[in-house]
Formats: sequence, structure tokens, C-alpha cells
Amino acid sequence: MKWQVMILVGVLLFGISAFAFAANEIDLINKSIELIYDLSQAPDRAPFLELLKGAEGIAIFPEVRRVGVMIGGYAGEGIVLRRDRGYWYGPAFFRLEGISVGPHFGVEVQGLVLVIMNESGMEVFCQGGATTLSGNLSIAAGPVGRSFSLGVDTELQASIYSYSLSRGLFLGASLEGAKLEENKQAIKYFYKKELSSREILTSYPVEETATRNLTRLLEKLIQEGGK
Repeated sequence: MKWQVMILVGVLLFGISAFAFAANEIDLINKSIELIYDLSQAPDRAPFLELLKGAEGIAIFPEVRRVGVMIGGYAGEGIVLRRDRGYWYGPAFFRLEGISVGPHFGVEVQGLVLVIMNESGMEVFCQGGATTLSGNLSIAAGPVGRSFSLGVDTELQASIYSYSLSRGLFLGASLEGAKLEENKQAIKYFYKKELSSREILTSYPVEETATRNLTRLLEKLIQEGGK
């Protein structure tokens, strides 16, 4: 039975990857702007804004597609930005895929945002190649709720906090066991040369117009979170 489940999941991931990894790089950035704006308008946005204020970076996957019945797979493309003393670096391009278990049926599209809080969290995106997200990396579903306060925030210790937006609902998201991989093809197309995510996130300040629009929005939200 176990091997049958693994085969099913493998087929699902292969099938979902076929149509999930097809976004144009600029279109991906513009969709990331839309997702961040939508998250910023959620009634329970306070925890997200507070975390963003102290973040060292952010990963945005505008369209993560989930396929399956109870046991399924999910996959999507996204971008990563690093923030250092008010300056933004990137974007680096990544692919995310994994296995999901729960009450879902058919195909569902979610927006996913990872708020990267420290160097350990950022190192996940700088080490290159493929890696598996796990509890050892201190990844947690982001807190939600209007009752969130600064006092609660000081008790949060994860390196990465995740949020999803689906059908108007703003929720903490679990990513245990997800596979994260550099999108080398997108990086080469966007920068016109081969670069590693580490090079991009440490040595390439944001320059392209769409990405500047995204970082302007993020800075605006950071200022709001500080009020």
C-alpha cells in the first residue's frame, strides 16, 4: 500500500509540475505584487505586518497549485528577496513542490508567502541546489488574528513564517517536507547569465522596474507595521 501511495504522489507531482512551472519572470513578479497587496488588505493582517517589519527577506509564490484527493501534491514558482539595512537584493527564482494530506479534492490555487526572519532562514535560499524544508529549519505557520500584539511577537522564534491566501481566507500554512529548488532557467533568462541564488541575494540590488514596485510596496507595509 505504501508504494502505491508513493507512486500516486509521484504522478500527481509530475502532472502538477507540467502546468505550474510556466510563468514569465516579470509576470511572476507582478503576481507577487498582487498577492502581497491582497495579504495587506486582510482584516487580520497585523501579525503579517509585524513580522515583515523585522524580516531579513521574503519568498513569494503567487500560484501554488494543489492537486489530489486527500493525499496529493502541490507545486509552484516564486521569487525571493533579501533585505539588508533597508536595501533589497534579488529577485532569486525558485520552485516549490511537496506532498499534502488533508480534505482537498481536485485542483486548488493558493498564494504562499514565507517571511524570512533571520540568517538561518535566509541560508535556506542561499545554499543553492535543492533542499527539503523541515522542522529543523524552524519553519512555522504564521500567526493570524486581530488580537496579535507586540508582546506575543517577542515569543515567536521560528526562522521562517508561512502564510497562504486562498478564496479570500488568510491562513498560516504548513510546509513540512516541501522541496525547494533554484529555478536556474528563470535566473538565466532574467539576468542574461548564470548566477547562484547566493550571488543574487548578496550582490545584486533590486533594479528592474517591476521588482522595484514590489519593494516599494513592501517598504510601505513595513512602515505601516511600525506604527
